[in-house]
Amino acid sequence: MSCASTVFAQESLLKDSTDISNTQNLSDTELLNKAKSFSHANPQISVDFANEALRLSQKNKNHSVIAQSHILLANLAKESNNVDQALHHFLQASLTYKNTGDKRNHIKYSIEYIEILLNEKDYDLANIYIDELLPVALQHADDEAIALTIIAKGDVHYAQKKYDSAIEQYNQALKYLVGYDEEIQERLGETYKKIAQSYKRLKNREQTAYFYKKTLDIYTNLGNKKLMARTLNTLAEAERYLGNLVIALEYSIQGLKLHEQLDDPVGLNKSLMGAGIIYRHIGRYEKSLEHIYEAHLYYKKMDDYSGIAKSSNQLGLIYTRLKEFEQARSFYQLTIDQAAKKIDKNTLASAVREVAVIDLNANKYNSAMHLAKKAYKIYLSEKDKSKASLTARIIANIYRAQGDNTNAIDSYRESLRLAKEIGSTIYQIKSQTALGGVLIDINMNIEEAVSLLNKSVTLSMQINDKSQALYAYRNLLLAEKLRGNFAEALRYAEEEIALTQMLQKVNNDNELILAKASLHSHKLEIELKSLKEKSKFDQLELTKKNSEIEITEQARIITELELIKNKYASIALALLLAVCVLLVVFIYRRFIASKKRNIELDFLAARDPLTNSYNRRVLFDYMNKDFTNPEQLEQYCVILADIDLFKNVNDTYGHSAGDSVLVSVANLLQSSVRQNDIVARFGGEEFCIILYRVSIEQAMKLAETMRKKIEKSRFDEIAITCSFGVTSIEFNAKSPTELIDQADIALYKSKSVGRNQVTLWNESLQNEANTAERNGSKQE
Repeated sequence: MSCASTVFAQESLLKDSTDISNTQNLSDTELLNKAKSFSHANPQISVDFANEALRLSQKNKNHSVIAQSHILLANLAKESNNVDQALHHFLQASLTYKNTGDKRNHIKYSIEYIEILLNEKDYDLANIYIDELLPVALQHADDEAIALTIIAKGDVHYAQKKYDSAIEQYNQALKYLVGYDEEIQERLGETYKKIAQSYKRLKNREQTAYFYKKTLDIYTNLGNKKLMARTLNTLAEAERYLGNLVIALEYSIQGLKLHEQLDDPVGLNKSLMGAGIIYRHIGRYEKSLEHIYEAHLYYKKMDDYSGIAKSSNQLGLIYTRLKEFEQARSFYQLTIDQAAKKIDKNTLASAVREVAVIDLNANKYNSAMHLAKKAYKIYLSEKDKSKASLTARIIANIYRAQGDNTNAIDSYRESLRLAKEIGSTIYQIKSQTALGGVLIDINMNIEEAVSLLNKSVTLSMQINDKSQALYAYRNLLLAEKLRGNFAEALRYAEEEIALTQMLQKVNNDNELILAKASLHSHKLEIELKSLKEKSKFDQLELTKKNSEIEITEQARIITELELIKNKYASIALALLLAVCVLLVVFIYRRFIASKKRNIELDFLAARDPLTNSYNRRVLFDYMNKDFTNPEQLEQYCVILADIDLFKNVNDTYGHSAGDSVLVSVANLLQSSVRQNDIVARFGGEEFCIILYRVSIEQAMKLAETMRKKIEKSRFDEIAITCSFGVTSIEFNAKSPTELIDQADIALYKSKSVGRNQVTLWNESLQNEANTAERNGSKQE
């Protein structure tokens, strides 16, 4: 036969095989087989043949072909994302099997139908079908079919975020998954994984890790390396959440080793991301960057926008920890640039929120506020109340930094409301403490502030979070000072000191754990490198064995020597690392003890022993440091306060009473300012107050508030008043001395016009002072 004849014959055969009109002599079974043969090569032709097979089998009442035709058409529709057709054909296949009494296939394809309903989030209809199916399965089906039905019921609960109910169903299904058949074991492993995922959503870390371990055992017994590698990654994440960083790292590295043997780039890059996060937690930022950046490059190569966004956020977080904020911003911006793509909205919101925090710390308040509100809006639209609560707190912090206390209070209240709605104890504590703090700062609703802070203390103790309890105690101390409850304030001070000591021990323990984890990670890397070297030598041995036996023998000997050397090198390094750990622990403890003593000495050296205010030397140290960059001092005020007729107090009541008055006035002044402001005893009965980021109007208002408090107070039944002089950097003082001189002139004016006054410095006062000095008329 000629070439042309052969081609013609082949084309005729192909035409005959794909011509639907030329099927009169084919049976329904033959039509179905033709449809199956084209299902991958040409789906449309497969659909045409399957429809013809379905038509003919319905005419012949061939129920087996009817059901199989529906199944093939359902799968073809599913692959082409034609949801309505897939639902129709799976349902018809299920009903056909039901009518013929084939319970197992009836259940199997009903579940296929239900799974599509779940993907389409049609939970009500899915529930109706599963509730109809379950009694049938329990009464008539075999164990595996019953298990599949119960698992489907669990899947419905899981899709509706009813995780406790899902776990109950999955555990019920385990009773029917009995046997060592490979299919049963695979189903068992999948069910354990679903239980672990449900516990993960419930944030039950211990149970999550437990069931992932059971999943890993199943896949290990089956020898399924791909599923083993992926499970090792999720198990590493579970152990990381439990704080078991060494164990987490071991699982993660095991997963990466397995991935080197697999063609699973998706799983590999998820493992790289997981390992990078663990390395970040143990402080090995270089290794963290190495792993996450490798995944990041893969996602960029594949145009995987979701992967790009998630890896960019992780890289931004690492650079934030390294305090390289511009680098962090650039990676967060990569995520923000994906906003037009189909990426997870929460991932986008996280990037926007983190840039807002960077801008807040850089005092770029307008930008920070714009970004934080944008993130907050996204979280609300995604119904993520947890992140919305966190972001509302960030918005409140921005308002507070701007001095807008009214809006700050409203935002803290909103954060607290959301935290209560989701039952987040830690977010509730943080919102309450921050809200109480701002109420104390502005001396408003102190009773509410104390109530909020006491709730924070109670909740902190319930979850054993000592650091949050410490923040609450510090604010309670300030609140009780404001209310004049000095005995209660002293009690809170003692609680604060005790908690600080406990936290110091916890921090020391945590740092040691991190050091051990870091050293262990080095050891694991050395072992991994040794294994790779061994693999190279083994490969060399196999290659040479095919050429010369003598060379192979030499290579084998060299390999053994190298392995022995590596082994002893590893042992020596492990011993060296152990010695280093002991040395680090010894030095660190000595350092902590020395540091603690130095802190105590610095505290004593910086304080006036009577009033516990800063002393004059420390005052000028702070001011000299502030004036190294005077152009950056935008709002910076100084108040001088002097107790009126203090000599009369000493003469009338005695020096002991005078000392008591000095201590009480100092306490009142300290409780009236913010934590970062400075109150110093300037000399005798005179105090100097430095206010940061405070306008002239705010400084005058504060001084007047303090004057009124002192006037209304009684100090051991002694009535006194105070005079105040106020000035600001805005009056162009060039040095700390000049600024304090201005405040002193204003104070002198308050004294000269009758005392118990607040006076703001101005040039006319300076002129009066200069004239008085020339005339020698200035009086003390």
